[in-house]
Amino acid sequence: MPKIQVNGKTISLTNKNFLAQGGEGAVYAKGKTAYKIYADKSKMISADKIKELSSLTNANIIKPENAIFAGKGGKAIGYTMRYVPKNVPLCRIFTKTFKDKNNITPEMSLDLILNMQETVSHIHSKKILVVDLNEMNFLSCPKFKSVYFIDVDSYQTPSYPATALMESVRDRHMKPGIFTQDTD
Repeated sequence: MPKIQVNGKTISLTNKNFLAQGGEGAVYAKGKTAYKIYADKSKMISADKIKELSSLTNANIIKPENAIFAGKGGKAIGYTMRYVPKNVPLCRIFTKTFKDKNNITPEMSLDLILNMQETVSHIHSKKILVVDLNEMNFLSCPKFKSVYFIDVDSYQTPSYPATALMESVRDRHMKPGIFTQDTD
């Protein structure tokens, strides 16, 4: 992994910092910061979209913070975000075996749902849409009390359209490409 630049500082990421590979790129973590490096650099979101997403202030929204550059004077290749260690993909919580093993009660599940509803309301209050509300875009804290919203770079902001939507969660009552708070 080559050295990257964030806010004028050179940072070295190695395989030891690797966390996960997704459809759009790889995520690394070092200290309290996670680094998303796009596989296709043309997918990099603009500084203006990062600024629009900065209006999201709930602590459980893991949003883009700073652009990552490929060396000094290089092109933007990704962004930083807050690193949330020891999380659990929300979709794991759906199974009875996992719930039983971790003593997840129906009340705990309801609290997670209410936390998600509250967060979506906050996102909507900022004139932003999630659009891709699929189970892979959420993590739970280890005590199953709150849900972290990830892949926020694909959200629809006032100036930028949504960039991802899993077909399994698309609202079939709306025309393709039309998103509203109701489709969320």
